Amino acid sequence: MTKECSNCGAQVAENVKFCTQCGGKMGPEVLKCPNCSAELPEGTKFCMECGTKVEAEPRAKPKIEKAPEEAVCPKCRKKFPAGTKFCKECGTPIRPKVSQKNKPEDEVDKLIKEATTAGKGLLKEADSLLKRFR
Repeated sequence: MTKECSNCGAQVAENVKFCTQCGGKMGPEVLKCPNCSAELPEGTKFCMECGTKVEAEPRAKPKIEKAPEEAVCPKCRKKFPAGTKFCKECGTPIRPKVSQKNKPEDEVDKLIKEATTAGKGLLKEADSLLKRFR
C-alpha cells in the first residue's frame, strides 16, 4: 500500500517515515472537521467538538517549495541543472554550487572566536577573584 506525501504529492510506501522524493517527514494523517475546522485524530468518524460526521480525507498540508539547485562549471562558469557531472561546454567535472554565505568553516571559525572571547573573560574574572583571597 502507498500513501501520498503531503509535502510534494509523491506516492510512497505506507510504512516510511520520510518521503523518498522530497525528504519531507511523513506524519500521521490529520483530519479536519468540515463544520468547525477542529483537528481530529485519524480514524475519527464524528467531530469531538460539534458532532459533525467526518469523512476520512486527511487535511492537506501546504506544499514547501525548494529552491532550485544548480551546478556551475569551475572552469567556464556555465550553469547546469543539479546532478550534471561534466560541463557540456568544456568537459570539466563539475560539482553543485556551494553558497559562500553559509560555509561550515565560517560557522566553525565564528564559534571558536566566540568561545575564545568568552573564555578570556572567565579567566580574567577568576584571576580577580583569586587576587581578592590572597
